[in-house]
Amino acid sequence: MDANLTRIVQGGGTTRILDLYSITRAHKHDLDFDQRPVFKNPKLNHSFLIKHTVRPHERALMSVDAAVVTKVIIPVSIDDLGMGGHSLFVEERRGLAKLRLFLDLTVEGGDNIDDDLTRLRELAKLPSFDPFLLADRFLKHERPVDPRYLQIAPKERKAMQAYVARQIAGVVGLAFGRENLAEDDARAMKFAVEIIEGNDTAKMNALRQTLGMTPEEFADGMYGWKGVLYYRWKLHDATDRLRKFVIEMDDVIIRGVTPSERQQINEIQRLILRETRQRWAALISVLDGFQQEFDRFCSSGNAETIRDFLLKADSYFYHLGSDLSALSHVTSYWEYWWRHRDPDSLSARDAMEIFPAFLRSLIRDRGDGVPKVLVT
Repeated sequence: MDANLTRIVQGGGTTRILDLYSITRAHKHDLDFDQRPVFKNPKLNHSFLIKHTVRPHERALMSVDAAVVTKVIIPVSIDDLGMGGHSLFVEERRGLAKLRLFLDLTVEGGDNIDDDLTRLRELAKLPSFDPFLLADRFLKHERPVDPRYLQIAPKERKAMQAYVARQIAGVVGLAFGRENLAEDDARAMKFAVEIIEGNDTAKMNALRQTLGMTPEEFADGMYGWKGVLYYRWKLHDATDRLRKFVIEMDDVIIRGVTPSERQQINEIQRLILRETRQRWAALISVLDGFQQEFDRFCSSGNAETIRDFLLKADSYFYHLGSDLSALSHVTSYWEYWWRHRDPDSLSARDAMEIFPAFLRSLIRDRGDGVPKVLVT
């Protein structure tokens, strides 16, 4: 049983938490909202889904060997989150029996939840819950979800506004007839809010005409642009932590290590750093490619290339979300691990526990140069 759930309320989606409770409650009076739910079961559609780093004592519960699993928390009362909730892991053994119990279903019968179980497994396979990765998977799904489930959480929307304003200052001039605008101009901030919120304004229409797009193309293009800006902001926000992780991983002293352990640990460290840099490079390649086209558009006004990029931007979302979530996982867990420990050294036992977990999170193909100790 999880205690007071108010601390995990997000009001929308983040990379780690999908707050279906808040979204469902916010739109419960919208006439068409319940036509495309994430889950058919009302209790499940008021749940919280969390990407959770597996702790050592939890590994025996799991049916899979994974560094990150998906936790489902079902509130005891949708009217009082202070009463806590029932929780389970999608990947745990006997999870189905536990879920049926929490949903007041019998093991043998009750409501048919096959579609919801399929959806749970689909969500569990995703590396994160960022709204653009979810949209890539579920907006055009054979069982699509309402777009209102795929909104950026309010705290994240507010946090990214200033960054987005700086990024788009050049294009604001085009929307305002090429006036000279400073990066912190109030109009740039207002325009950033309109992009993030998806508002349809006269300035947006002016930009659509500049880009030579139909209304449908412009809607798709703006969504793609918002996604790219979201990932650029996330990457910018994670850069210092990632740099710190790479330095500390490279410099950490392992205590009490035997010669054979030293060889293994050195190899795992090498692979962790290699995979970290490769995922970072993949992110930078896509996002910098967009920025180059964006800068060219701002300087020349030639809309053809940026228009094409915007229209295909959503095809990058899954890979961007996967790379970013993998990097965020290792850096956040690394910080969590050191919270009450000596930051300069690590015991051989601890290194052999957390380093393989990091590599499992980072590596795309376990068969590609992974020591046997990592896949047992």
